[in-house]
Amino acid sequence: MTFTATIVAQVQSTKPDALWAIATALSTKVEEQAGANAFIALPDGGRVEVEIPKFGESLPLTIDVVDARSQAAARASAQNILDLLEQSTGWQVDHLHD
Repeated sequence: MTFTATIVAQVQSTKPDALWAIATALSTKVEEQAGANAFIALPDGGRVEVEIPKFGESLPLTIDVVDARSQAAARASAQNILDLLEQSTGWQVDHLHD
């Protein structure tokens, strides 16, 4: 079983650019960069995945933080990432939800 907390940001970005920005904020790298399933591995075994709006859809960009330990762990990791993104990118991050 996995648990997910989602960060919602009003950002227009490609998936590779969004993943790069997140990886930079976390001082890590993007895994499987060339593929459609690119992600960022977290030190605790979790992962960060990005979903971007499809053609014709409006914002937002959603960032899923997935953790196998618990919902609380996923939410804590997501809150940390949200704080780092606001500081490092200037993105308008609307909210975090489970």
